[in-house]
Amino acid sequence: MCGLSYPCLGPALLVLPLFLVSIVNLFVAGPPLKTIVLESSGSSYGASLPFMRLQVAGSVAKFTLTPKDEMTHFFVVTCYADASSSLALDAVVRATGSAYGATGVSTWTPLAHTSTPQRSLVAQTEPAAKQRSRLQLMQPLLGFSQYEVHLKTLPSEPGGSPPNLPAVEYRLTYVPIKFSFTSICVRGFFLVTSTLMFIGFACAIASRASRELGQFWVLTLLVLLIALNDPLYIARIYLGGNHGLYVASVFGQILFSGSLFLFWLVYADGMSSASRERYFCSFYLPKLLLVATYVGVAGAMFVLHGRLPDRINMADGVALEEDGAQFALMVALCASVICVGLWLSVLVSQAVYRLGWKKVEYIYTEREKSFVGITIVFVILSLCGHLYRAVHGRRGSWMQLQLPFLTLTNSYVALLAHAFWPSDGAVAPVEEGDGGGGGQGGYADERGRGQSLLDDDDED
Repeated sequence: MCGLSYPCLGPALLVLPLFLVSIVNLFVAGPPLKTIVLESSGSSYGASLPFMRLQVAGSVAKFTLTPKDEMTHFFVVTCYADASSSLALDAVVRATGSAYGATGVSTWTPLAHTSTPQRSLVAQTEPAAKQRSRLQLMQPLLGFSQYEVHLKTLPSEPGGSPPNLPAVEYRLTYVPIKFSFTSICVRGFFLVTSTLMFIGFACAIASRASRELGQFWVLTLLVLLIALNDPLYIARIYLGGNHGLYVASVFGQILFSGSLFLFWLVYADGMSSASRERYFCSFYLPKLLLVATYVGVAGAMFVLHGRLPDRINMADGVALEEDGAQFALMVALCASVICVGLWLSVLVSQAVYRLGWKKVEYIYTEREKSFVGITIVFVILSLCGHLYRAVHGRRGSWMQLQLPFLTLTNSYVALLAHAFWPSDGAVAPVEEGDGGGGGQGGYADERGRGQSLLDDDDED
């Protein structure tokens, strides 16, 4: 029976919150996407809902959308037609008004535009009897009160008249307000807890005469955790979408992951080295270059192509081969993450090996044991989630995993903060070779070990 020892309670403090939020995500938030399917029988059709109206007349179909109190983040319009009709379609989005507040003169702003060449309409992967023409257009919400999507057929010959729309299936997909409201509540909770953790940890460090480098690492992660919890999320929902706030949130996420990678490599490598000497060029520079590559490539991928590092599907590699620059960025991004993972695996494997080596002169502190244990559990759970996301890359799957990932990360950083919390007992610098600091140049308590994640006074 393990009682309340770290090997049992440490992983439980990661898994249990994840399990609870997964239940909330499944039964309270509901599906992250909602799809409305409308089928027109010809060139004359009409349908309406409180937030949506579709009118089909001749060669033109028009969606009129009012997102307030129903749609959040983005919407996707897709239309399917029988391949036998051999249609070439064109779609354009325009918007007007402010999502919240008075509007002046009604001016329309053109947004997204896409067209489907006639030669690429047929989906060759489907049986001939089920092949259909398809056009899909995605539009992020940008703070407008009303959007219009105009779909029209294109003439088969230059200067000719466009044919009428045949029987077409229209689909409108969007993020429902119920899912976003649940996300607001969960993110708000973690925003409060991470802010309180940061304040408490900063005050605890400031009240101590001696401080450790690892504590400043954790303090930095707590600041970036606040950015990861996205305090701008509520503002984006209230404003009906805002691209500037979205960009700031994404870069906060990228900086957090980059800082976490750097912390892992520096701390784990410090555990593996018995020497207290830390030369910049040999110890820090390779790690900085690797993490800087990840941050730079992830930022470029988002700015140039709108892709986030944790939302790339395995199927994207084949689809992006035609775009050489984007494919090269994706390869560089994957390579940098793989290098971080392999390097960390080697360092952690060395730590685990030494933990079981009874005759080794190098003795890990309880803090270092805590770091190894919770990091292994965190990485395994995160890897499982990302593998599921990569294999099941359906639209919306990454949204379904957002809250579980957020919970896992908050729990992990909270455990790190507890492990690195300044000790209430007397502390003294750890001398090289005394077995207390693990080569970290840190501090240990009177028993020659650092503060543990779960203190156990009965431990030998």
